[in-house]
Amino acid sequence: MGKYLWKLADIPEHRIRELMSKLNCSRPLALFFAARGINHSSADTFFETPLQGLGDPYIIPGMKESAKRLWDAICAKEKILIHGDYDTDGVTAAALLYWVLSENGADVSCFLPDRFDDGYGFTVESLAKALAESNYKLIVTVDCGITSLDTIALAKSKKVDVIVTDHHEPKETLPDAFTVINPKIHAHLQDLHILAGVGISFKLCHAFIKYGRENLFLDDKFDLKDGLDLVALGTVADIVPLTGENRILVRNGLKVLSKQVRPGIRALCEIAGLNADIKASDITYCLAPRLNAAGRLGNAKVAFDLLNTGNIIEAYRYAEQLEDFNRKRQSKEESIINEANMDLKNKMNLSECSSILVSGSDWHQGVIGIVASRFAKEHNRPAIVFSINGDVALGSGRSVEGINILDVLAKCSDLLDRFGGHPMAAGLCLKTSNLPEFNRRFELAVQEATGKKLSIPRLAIDGEIDLSDLNKDFFSVLEKLEPFGYCNAQPLFRINGLEPFKIAKAASYHSRGFLKDKRENILQFIAFNRNVESLPTQTLWDVVASPQLNKFRGDSIPQLQIMDLDPSEG
Repeated sequence: MGKYLWKLADIPEHRIRELMSKLNCSRPLALFFAARGINHSSADTFFETPLQGLGDPYIIPGMKESAKRLWDAICAKEKILIHGDYDTDGVTAAALLYWVLSENGADVSCFLPDRFDDGYGFTVESLAKALAESNYKLIVTVDCGITSLDTIALAKSKKVDVIVTDHHEPKETLPDAFTVINPKIHAHLQDLHILAGVGISFKLCHAFIKYGRENLFLDDKFDLKDGLDLVALGTVADIVPLTGENRILVRNGLKVLSKQVRPGIRALCEIAGLNADIKASDITYCLAPRLNAAGRLGNAKVAFDLLNTGNIIEAYRYAEQLEDFNRKRQSKEESIINEANMDLKNKMNLSECSSILVSGSDWHQGVIGIVASRFAKEHNRPAIVFSINGDVALGSGRSVEGINILDVLAKCSDLLDRFGGHPMAAGLCLKTSNLPEFNRRFELAVQEATGKKLSIPRLAIDGEIDLSDLNKDFFSVLEKLEPFGYCNAQPLFRINGLEPFKIAKAASYHSRGFLKDKRENILQFIAFNRNVESLPTQTLWDVVASPQLNKFRGDSIPQLQIMDLDPSEG
């Protein structure tokens, strides 16, 4: 019955009891902390996330020099160009820096590449476009640039200074830029390797403000905290660990985001149907898809303009454009999925294959990555979706736990024109004529990596509890554990021997009801993507579930979101 392998965290019972004693906390809370490596001395800093916990931006090499160069440009009335990227991280990183510089007297513009016309990153072509537009003397890259060696060399030959801010993995050779700001090129900055592109942009903004105040360029009226809504948006959207400084930035940023002071944020939240209490999950499932849709199907500048406009009428116009882009994205996604499922059904036997490889003519390049992600998650195996455009096949791949897709692609590299990415996601390009042989070799390489056995997807469970452990004391601190996301998942527990009752249909594909233990403790539940007919009957349940507060019409109702269940073993 269960869809997953249930993997309980391996934590000695004496450690749980020690945490419960020293923190004077419930068993579920102690399990949550222990599973994340948080001890009694670090629990307070997990709960308390003041901005004073952020490090000095000057500790990042090149940061102070960059701040000075920006102020020098402002004083000399030089034109500054920000070069961003078309995803939410790149757009928010650009919007944040643009806001800070323009509010402090800079003559600044922004260039966001077109996914189809310009491609990814700071390229020779995008530099040519920028210099044709204006006589820029200073370019700042955000969320890109670390591998743009040729472009930056060309800029230098034209006497254009380039400040690189990026969080992507560097190559062995760094660009010969005015400064290169990337914590990943400095081993001693390991704690900052988790920052997203917008996190690095925030660090530069922090250094800029600090330098300005140290040198009397500005007073104390400008408040950088007002830009933390953008930092939260980009950080959560880029799926970086929500630990360390990211936790501080996002937790404080969500407070700013929830106020919806920025007109574009207010308009976007209203169109997305969000209230004033914005969670990290709202960014993941509601806001980021709409912001990303601009870069996937249209022009990312629409998302940038939305975030920077001070006019509420303009904001609603931009938000409606994003909503339209997102609807089109959803429509194209469903169309491609339907075609891909037909291709999958006709060409592959999933019981015999360790990977999924599907292709179609002129599938939208901005959407195939989403489709690959859905296939990989649904079928628990690496998936690549190709869009065939004449003689060229462009692919987007996603992998699963334990399989590095870059390593697999490397074994087929002689068939590829180019490929790149990271262990869980990659892009690739090859000649259409090479596609059949690539499909054969990729499948063999995956089989070699897995031993022809695909592992059952796992649920990482914090521990086993009783229903009675989920009391008012636990739910009173639940929201303090947020923001939930990568590396700080929602608490997840196994609870055995529960009697379900009053089970009912919820929407089209979901179920809801109540669970009762042998001591008559009761808690309501929701089970997404499980219809009533699929649930076991006339038996007790063992469940893996995440406790939540279901907020409805001003009330906060404790409930369990069931992630998996089995008929009770006892």
